[in-house]
Amino acid sequence: MTPAKQFNAEITLPEQYTHGVKQPIDASWIRLLYVALQQQNLPANELLASVGIESATLHELAYVQREVVLKLYENIAIHNGLDTLPSSIAKVFQPHFLRHTGAIMSDAKSVNDLLEKFIFASDQMNKLIKVVMIIKADYTWLVISSRVESLNIHKVSLEIGLCLVYRLIKQIFPADSAIIGNIILSVKSKRNDFENIFDCPVGYHNKDEYIIVINNKALTTRNIFSTHSIGFEPFIDSKFSTTVFKRFSDIERLIVENMASSNLNITFIADKMNVSVKTLQRQLKRFNTDFSTLLTKQKIKHAQMLLSENKFTLTQISYKLGFKSPSSFSRSFKQWTGVSPSNYQ
Repeated sequence: MTPAKQFNAEITLPEQYTHGVKQPIDASWIRLLYVALQQQNLPANELLASVGIESATLHELAYVQREVVLKLYENIAIHNGLDTLPSSIAKVFQPHFLRHTGAIMSDAKSVNDLLEKFIFASDQMNKLIKVVMIIKADYTWLVISSRVESLNIHKVSLEIGLCLVYRLIKQIFPADSAIIGNIILSVKSKRNDFENIFDCPVGYHNKDEYIIVINNKALTTRNIFSTHSIGFEPFIDSKFSTTVFKRFSDIERLIVENMASSNLNITFIADKMNVSVKTLQRQLKRFNTDFSTLLTKQKIKHAQMLLSENKFTLTQISYKLGFKSPSSFSRSFKQWTGVSPSNYQ
């Protein structure tokens, strides 16, 4: 029995997408749409202008409202380009397109880490789309659906999210065809142009969920191009289970998600993990590290990324990293790297 057959509940959601709901969406989404429209030879500049966005200033755009995206979808549909939009994005997408989300996809140290990074990026890019992992005996499902139950997210947005994850896996792990077992789509998306994107079996169900089924044996597949400071490479052939690797990724994810908090310490993370501090220390020791070292490496990594983007002020970066003042951040950064934040930029 394939995982797709385990879905048998029939759920019918309304077809209307309420425009009046004010929800901010990272402009990376619009930039992706713009490139895809160009790929389709559609009037990309005119289509953006139709919703009040000038393509010349697109790189400066930080956020747009959900209603702007929905209106853009409607205008693209007039040009018969909406159904082919996800496949166009799949053709042109590159990991660096998501750099504004704060997640460096190409630096993922394993398949599992890549999935975690995409979950983090989706939180930053589009607050309406939920991406979760469901771990089963042989497979892990990466489920893409609506985050807000009261809203019916446009199916094209969910299709695009699915395409982004699929392309990331294929681009960062091009030599391993066994990572993805199959794809499960909503029946609303049943069309040849969309199905042909995937080079694996495609199934359908009646839920508004889009699922990539990952082979659990492939979760620890290493990314040989990763420059991540810790990495799983020394441990891949050890007796560690997938659960142990997942736990380590969970610790890293919680550190990143709560980096701005003044309460971020080992006790805070242990509480989030529902384990004792001693258990957490023991788990980290298995990966030849400790909480202080891991926290510092994550702060260095994100400080360098934020400074390189030149998108935030020094004060904003300081608070994003959990420092009480820019001066305390500057002192720490110089101790870490030997240069001041301004010189690093």
